[in-house]
Amino acid sequence: MADITPYTGLLGERLAAHLLRRATFGPTKADIINFATKTPSQAMAILLTNAPITTKPIDPMTQTTWVDSIAPGSSIGHSDDTFLRFMVVSWFSENLRIGNTIRSKMLLFLHQNWIITLEALGGNSSFYFYDYLKLLEFYHVGSYKTLAKKMCRDNAMLVFLNGNDNNRIIGSYPFVDNDKIPNENFAREFFELFTIGKGPQTTPGNYTNYTEEDIKAAAKVLSGYKIIDQYNLPNNAIDLIDPVTGIRQCQVGPTIVTYQTNGHFFGPKVFSAAFGNITINATPTEAANTVANMGIELDQFIDMVFNKPETAKNISRKLYRFFVQRNINADVEANIIAPLATTLQNNNYNLNMAVSQLLQSKHFYDLDDTNATNNRIGAIIKSPLDLMLHTLRFFNLSPFTLHPSNSSADSYAVWSEFYNNSLRNYFCKTADMNVFDPPNVAGYAGYYLAPKYDRNWFGTSSITQRYYIGHCLLENKKQPFGYYQGDFGIQINIVAWVQANISDPKNGNKVVDEMVNYLYLETLDTTRRTYFLNQVFLGNLSLMNWQVEWNNYIATNNDTVVRQRLEELFKTILFAQEFQLM
Repeated sequence: MADITPYTGLLGERLAAHLLRRATFGPTKADIINFATKTPSQAMAILLTNAPITTKPIDPMTQTTWVDSIAPGSSIGHSDDTFLRFMVVSWFSENLRIGNTIRSKMLLFLHQNWIITLEALGGNSSFYFYDYLKLLEFYHVGSYKTLAKKMCRDNAMLVFLNGNDNNRIIGSYPFVDNDKIPNENFAREFFELFTIGKGPQTTPGNYTNYTEEDIKAAAKVLSGYKIIDQYNLPNNAIDLIDPVTGIRQCQVGPTIVTYQTNGHFFGPKVFSAAFGNITINATPTEAANTVANMGIELDQFIDMVFNKPETAKNISRKLYRFFVQRNINADVEANIIAPLATTLQNNNYNLNMAVSQLLQSKHFYDLDDTNATNNRIGAIIKSPLDLMLHTLRFFNLSPFTLHPSNSSADSYAVWSEFYNNSLRNYFCKTADMNVFDPPNVAGYAGYYLAPKYDRNWFGTSSITQRYYIGHCLLENKKQPFGYYQGDFGIQINIVAWVQANISDPKNGNKVVDEMVNYLYLETLDTTRRTYFLNQVFLGNLSLMNWQVEWNNYIATNNDTVVRQRLEELFKTILFAQEFQLM
């Protein structure tokens, strides 16, 4: 039976590696050895440490940041804003690479579950995108419920899902068409994708957890909020800086006539039996249609949605599939999802407590049964981002090492060449994970598309890129697929790495074992280990020949033979099926 009670023993290297692969973008050998001496409780206390990101993206043209300005688009001398959006992506990606707590993985989890795309944001939106990422960071181990409220006033989200267009239609005075709803897009996705989920459709317009009429009522609650116009900040723009987070939020949208305060729908917002026929009506008249009363309605709406047990269950399933495995059977639903949902509801949807409970459980470590067909270790196929960042972290690779004379945070070559061009637009995109530009509002197929979920990462369109990861890193070259040419922007000297990180490099057994045992899920069986040692690594050499060749390299600095053998081992280890799993 699935068991959410905590495992209290020491992790050891196998379980420590499992935890770190799921909770971070991959461990180093030192990380695994360190966490092996911890209990799950001790390990999670370290991983849940909240260390805010202190750097900011840099504009290569000015060598300074631009994101602190309320109105960067009106400033003179900045780079093109489309380029600046890519600088935000690069800055964010660097923080994912260097992050050694659960923050990096939770940022990806929250991005997937509050999805936006760069292309949809359009021009002059780089600071919207930066604020969106900072909002995810602020709540990455905070309240999912509070984050939901903040997202209703996030500029990037309002642009992406047309919340900016959701203002009541104003006719000529005195006529006001207070029933026509211009845009229901954000309200629809708020229910379906971000919070409670649909449930099975019972009748036309009834999705069990909510109805089409609920979407219309929600759209009225969410109306009247407008993005910050950096070229024309109105005199009546209110609360542009959120006092809790210190992050910019949207303004209250002015309307085309002066006698109205804003574009918010006043009057009752009546919800269906799915929400107990609740009526939200803090703005019953035009005179009551104030910013404060709009906030009351938003609070009541958020409480209404998050008071439903199905909301907590839906978020718990998202956490489970992200951190544990794709399949949720009746046993898991009853004994993992239900108690996890209870933890969320009883603690204001605190992600810290829910994730900690899940990642300490016997179920997470596969210690709750002896069924070999439902193993959690190795149950998830790595996303392209996981695959690349795990490789960089394990081998301690940084794009800055190729630019030793210009390695500060404003290095154009690093931000543009590697993070934007190679990691995002080349590697991840061709491996079917177009980071920050997913194909639709549901996000990346590997996280949501049933029944395959993470198996969507592995197919005919993505396997080739996975195969070439070793080549890219060894040669500092993109592979010649179509227009993907040029430097990769990051490179490994595998001989130097082995010399610095393998306990006895002249011992061929040590070289193979210390690489595969810390990169792979399980210790290799005899047949598989023999393949890596004899066929891949040694080739025509014997173990004694390898020792001679290594000693010759140390004495003469001639690495011709040892480099050839180590590069072959490196490429094969990264492409092998064992490394595709976590």
